[in-house]
This record gives sequence, structure tokens and C-alpha cells, in this order.
Amino acid sequence: MPAKIITFVTMKGGSGKSTSAMCLGAYWHKQGAKVALIDADPAGTLVRWIEAGEDLADLAAATAGPGTVEKQIDAFLKDGFETIIIDTPGFQSEATDAAIRRADLLLIPMRPSPIDYQVAADTAEHVARLSSAPVRFVLSQTTRGSVIARHMRAQMEDAGLQPMNVEFPARVAYGEAALAGTTPSYYQPRGAAAAEIAQFAAETDRLLSRRRAKAGKASETV
Repeated sequence: MPAKIITFVTMKGGSGKSTSAMCLGAYWHKQGAKVALIDADPAGTLVRWIEAGEDLADLAAATAGPGTVEKQIDAFLKDGFETIIIDTPGFQSEATDAAIRRADLLLIPMRPSPIDYQVAADTAEHVARLSSAPVRFVLSQTTRGSVIARHMRAQMEDAGLQPMNVEFPARVAYGEAALAGTTPSYYQPRGAAAAEIAQFAAETDRLLSRRRAKAGKASETV
């Protein structure tokens, strides 16, 4: 099967982009998948995260910037990685655009607030100009069952935007795990955060499988 490239993108910091990218990559790595991370954010969050502990020491990760994102993707593909996850800057850049163009799936994390919603919608419009890959929104730092989270989800659906079913509630487990250089999948494998990450990975995998199936049908038609 061809490798899968997942790009996390948003034009606003503090959305949970790096956290969701790391948690997804670490989950699949723990399951034995050959996954690699590309840290295209100048903050270097993913690389610093891995270096802070031991659980993720053998998780493949590399930094990339303007002009080098596609080269790093190709390098990982040459090395036989099955899944490549890209964390992009929280602003528009050449690196962001390169990661968008190469993606098989684009995930836009957002907090449940009107400002974050507008930025996420603007990000989706920018993505659509560069890629025909599926786009999904990921609600993060939510309070489960809150009025604002339900309102944001309904607003997205009314606008024809597609939020993922899974949400990432605000939990101390994410911050505690990051402090130790790990993720809840390792830190508290039976906890609620680890269960959310597993659901996130399963839903993401279904989206990628659906895209591969469509691509297969299209090639048969040609």
C-alpha cells in the first residue's frame, strides 16, 4: 500500500495542533506501525517533546522548513515509512503550503470559540486552493457536553464543514505526559485520554482507507 501523509494545519497557535499530531504518531508507533513525524513548525515542538523523555526515543522525527518539507517527505518515503505526519507552523508559509499539497488527509484542530472557528474556516479555504484531499476539523480543549462545543459543532455542520466525531477534552493528562516527553498512550494507557487517542487514530484510519478506496476505483475507471 502507498504511504499515507497526514498534515495538521491551522493559521492560529494554541489550537492543539502539535499535541494531536504527536499523540496520533505515538499511538501508531506503539502499535508497531512504521510512522515518521516531520516538524515543520519553527518552534520545534515535536522534536523537543521527543527529546524530553525515553518512551518516544525511537520514534522517527525530523525538522523541516521552507524548501525542505518535500525533500524530507521523499526521504521518509524512500526509507519505507508507512505513515508520515506533518506538524506545520501556526501561520501561512511555504512549508505549510508544501505540506498541504502532499497530504492525503488534512486535519484542522480548533478550540471551541468563535475566533478559532473563523480561523479554522479561513484555513480550510486556503487548503482548498492547494489540495483536493479530504479536510476534517478536530475539536480540542473542549469541555464535554458544553453549550459552546455543541454550538461550534452545529455551526460547522451547517456551513458544510466536517468535524471529526472524536473530540479532545481539556485534560491534565496531556500536559503531564508532554512534560515527561511521552503521550497518554504510554503515560496512562488505560486512562480516558488514551482512549480518546485510540478513537482518533481509528477514525483517521477510516478516512484514509476511504480515500484509498476512491483512488482505486478512479484508477480502474481510467
